[in-house]
Amino acid sequence: MLTIAAAQEPARGWGGPVAILVAVAAFLLIAGVHYAWQERQALRSPTDEDDTDTGVNAQVSAVSDTDDTDRDTGWWGRIVEHRGRRIRVDELPRDHDVDLDLAEPETAPETLETAVDRMDRQGVQYMDIVRRVMEVYGVSEATAKRRIREVRAVRRGG
Repeated sequence: MLTIAAAQEPARGWGGPVAILVAVAAFLLIAGVHYAWQERQALRSPTDEDDTDTGVNAQVSAVSDTDDTDRDTGWWGRIVEHRGRRIRVDELPRDHDVDLDLAEPETAPETLETAVDRMDRQGVQYMDIVRRVMEVYGVSEATAKRRIREVRAVRRGG
């Protein structure tokens, strides 16, 4: 007749845990030998609390102040004092059709934030500011409204 063979459950051995214990023991042995060798050689960790400045050559030398501008002249122009600020002036002839004079605030185009602030201070209606900013600067309605909120928050100090 029919004989049904029952499958035996596999018996789990001690191989896995023993292998883990051997690996941990080997790690601790190697770490201990390494630590003892470092102590014998007097190779301390740089994170120790004692002073580590002894025996180390300085990698940086002291530099004088930037009052001396003779070294700053050359290929890229010279340094001059302009409106209380030190700027580099190009000594090459300029092509006025291509170069824009960005140092002059009168000729610089008005930014989005300054335009919004100016119109808001003049009392222009909110939706007129939004419409003008969208037309002139080509931004979306959400961006225009966000800039108005940001400018008003800056003016309030928040």
